[in-house]
Amino acid sequence: MEVRGEMGKGARQRWSLRRNWKSFLAGCFGCALLGATIAIVALNTSDATRLAVVTATSNAELIERLGKPIKTGWFIVGGMEMTADNGKADLENPISGPKGKGTLYALAVKTAGVWGLTSLKFGANGSSNRLDLLQQ
Repeated sequence: MEVRGEMGKGARQRWSLRRNWKSFLAGCFGCALLGATIAIVALNTSDATRLAVVTATSNAELIERLGKPIKTGWFIVGGMEMTADNGKADLENPISGPKGKGTLYALAVKTAGVWGLTSLKFGANGSSNRLDLLQQ
């Protein structure tokens, strides 16, 4: 009769972080990447972002500075807080056109289910000046 020890051929080995650290790290990285992707997509498709972009791209002075077509970047920085009928958003969206590029800065508030812009400014890359897009 043959007795197999814990490390014999037929023994089951326990999962060990020491042996499987690469798999564990890849799983953590994958979860972080998925979370970041969901957040970026949520900001890009939000009503507050759409309102800011539509308002900005219809501004004559911004069109003159950037040219047509004006394109928005996909990496929006900022945050949103929302309930069913109320919320607020603070967003920074890269935009560009044939003549230049910069960042669109938007502050929006949702009241009674409707988004409204409280501030919308454009800052050209390399400049500290801001063009107020709601003052026109």
